[in-house]
Amino acid sequence: NYYHDSCQISKNTFVRILEENMSFTIPKGFKDASSNILVTVGDKEKRIMKDSMNEILESNTNCTGIIIPKIGHGISLANPILFNTLIENWLEHDILPEDLIIVN
Repeated sequence: NYYHDSCQISKNTFVRILEENMSFTIPKGFKDASSNILVTVGDKEKRIMKDSMNEILESNTNCTGIIIPKIGHGISLANPILFNTLIENWLEHDILPEDLIIVN
């Protein structure tokens, strides 16, 4: 799980990740990105992550936002098979699973 995996990294790395997360801002040129962008958040994530997703979605019309049910932070670690299947289907077939909540 996410907690267990987080415990495996060094204290310095963990602190750096936390600092980067807390100081994140959307890059100025992001609004001009022309690729399709998938923005994911877990249903069990903290409100700040969901608010960040909404800010990202508002910053670029090429974004598709999804909320993944029954998942907290770190879907790629919590359920790598689901994550890889989700990304593969979205990239190759422009398909998202029906059980996801599409935000925009």
